[in-house]
Amino acid sequence: MRSHRRLSGEEGGSALIEFAMLAPVFFLLVVGLIEFVLYQYKAYALGYVTYEAARVLQTGQVQTSGDMAQAFHDQVCAKSSTMIDCEAIVFDVRSFDSISAITYPPPEFDADGNPVNFVFQPGGAGKYSVVRSSIHHTFITPFMSKLFGMGPDLPAIVNSYCIVKNEPWS
Repeated sequence: MRSHRRLSGEEGGSALIEFAMLAPVFFLLVVGLIEFVLYQYKAYALGYVTYEAARVLQTGQVQTSGDMAQAFHDQVCAKSSTMIDCEAIVFDVRSFDSISAITYPPPEFDADGNPVNFVFQPGGAGKYSVVRSSIHHTFITPFMSKLFGMGPDLPAIVNSYCIVKNEPWS
């Protein structure tokens, strides 16, 4: 009788069972939080790269070079950080005469999430340059893609915009 009472009061394995039940949820939340922070960093970094891309258009560094597309690419890659791949960024650059003339078509993406209506048409001196950029982010945490409304095996698409008036370079 005494040993039965002693065994019923034993709690040596309950902490292990509780940990085994709660650990997957805890680790999933921690990994999800880290992944969300990385997603937000990518959005911030893309905004910075987009601003810098618009800046090199504003100052005429791209338009006065021989190969505008290559000069733009080189300037953008020089400003991108190590955590964002400049080769993965897709830019849509358009030029307008005035702010009231800016009519931007909504971005269209194919089944893989790649833009289909992005162009590279930088403006001249005194024009308004609008830069739109896009980059993929693939979530590895199972619930994050559902949280962002993405389907299975589809990347989240991070977008950024910047509008500048080009300086009157000669």
